[in-house]
Amino acid sequence: MKTTVTEIIEKSIAKFANYDAVIWPEKDEIIRRTYREMGEDIARIRSGLHEAGFTEDAHIATVGRSSYPWVTTFYGALTGNSVIVPIDMNLSDDDIIDELNRGDVVCAFVDPIKKTLLERIEAECPKIRKIVLLTDKDGEYSYETWKAFGVGAPLFEIQPADPDKVAAIMFTSGTTGVSKGVMMTQGSLGADAVNMYYHLAPGSVDLSVLPIHHAFCLTVDWIKAFEQGVTVAINDSIGHLVKNIKKFEPHVILMVPLMIETIYKKMKSVNPLVPKKLVGSQVFGKNLKHIICGGARLDPKFIDEFKKYGVDIWMGYGSTETSPVVSFNGERGIKWDSLGRPIDNTEVKIIDGEICVRGDIVMKGYYNMPEETNKVLKDGWFYTGDLGYLDEDGYLYMSGRKKNLIILANGENISPEEIEGAFSTVPIIGEIVVVGQGTNLRALIYPDPEKAGKMKAEQVQKEIDKAIRDYNKKQPSYRRLAGYELRDEPFPKTSTRKIKRDLITMF
Repeated sequence: MKTTVTEIIEKSIAKFANYDAVIWPEKDEIIRRTYREMGEDIARIRSGLHEAGFTEDAHIATVGRSSYPWVTTFYGALTGNSVIVPIDMNLSDDDIIDELNRGDVVCAFVDPIKKTLLERIEAECPKIRKIVLLTDKDGEYSYETWKAFGVGAPLFEIQPADPDKVAAIMFTSGTTGVSKGVMMTQGSLGADAVNMYYHLAPGSVDLSVLPIHHAFCLTVDWIKAFEQGVTVAINDSIGHLVKNIKKFEPHVILMVPLMIETIYKKMKSVNPLVPKKLVGSQVFGKNLKHIICGGARLDPKFIDEFKKYGVDIWMGYGSTETSPVVSFNGERGIKWDSLGRPIDNTEVKIIDGEICVRGDIVMKGYYNMPEETNKVLKDGWFYTGDLGYLDEDGYLYMSGRKKNLIILANGENISPEEIEGAFSTVPIIGEIVVVGQGTNLRALIYPDPEKAGKMKAEQVQKEIDKAIRDYNKKQPSYRRLAGYELRDEPFPKTSTRKIKRDLITMF
């Protein structure tokens, strides 16, 4: 029997009623909501949506940062059998309007930061009948006013959910091409949360730092954590991360590789006479023992380095189309250089070098894009577009993206991610992208601004020259870098810090 997201949240509200569900900083205070209080607010949102005529299958958008109003709106819509459409608020206004329209949204909950967009939504999104601001301030459009409306409406009970029913349409961030609306079902999200095997005690703290509209954050922080009665602490700003780690003392944090690389470089800059375990405790607090990493490939050497600071990195693999976690290093076995073994009830096989996935976690398809759907869903298998292999023990390894593969004029095939990873611990290199040019490989490099800012330009170039020479000495001729170019600005990125390679021009 498939577990649905609605079943998970309904059971958690009852089972963990008196535990804190969500906490967040507000000035010098920590604001708290228990599972019982959260359940009451979810019911108010659900009842308000139903009373306003947004019934089963209505598409409800959330455009905003991680917040308690966002989370209760998400569950309010899902438990009433509506379809939630999370949208990245950091997109351009044009792209937000486009995804609202392509997602067939009829009601939008919008962060007050995007208040200037309301007139455009009203003018350019003809299907949207109601806009609500995700704020606790009273007003015609506010979340608090909407909750009050829900209190006055007849109670609309939690609706039983069909596991195969579409629960969410999540637009891929799109490192290349137009974004696609991934249709995730009640059962695919539920299966991913239930079958991802790691355990925290009720009341443990999960510090949520990634964008909430992203599948990795949404499923692990806001569904898996709730399934276990965990308290989710909202990190209000990436600039406040270290301060909030000290404030909330989390037991687990989700991160993407770029965050891990940045933290490592800062820890490495500490006086080497200071014991690494002491540095780790100062940065991560007394409770944090595990960081769950996903979203992109992480060089395994960071796992070894973080161990020295007293923290294990559990690497996983997945994509939005798989709800998202496919494999995971955790309590059931670990190979530190791998991406773990497939989670329960999920099959992985390699077809012509490509990682393919089958199971309850796989999406229903791309919304209103049948041709794109047919390209990746074949005979029950989802073709991920990632290159990799399974070892003799069933652990998964990834070498790069199929679409990023560099085919040199001499016929050699190169995964640029593998070469870029070799420079991830070089202090002077902030970001690097490797491309092919004829029979050679070349690099575009953005120096680390903090490190480079303290050095003359000649010294920066000298250190980068040395890093490339050291790398080339260990490589066969076809994997050596023939040259590089420095850039003054960081690479354009998605909201999950993946570099948008299609926007990069060089040489």
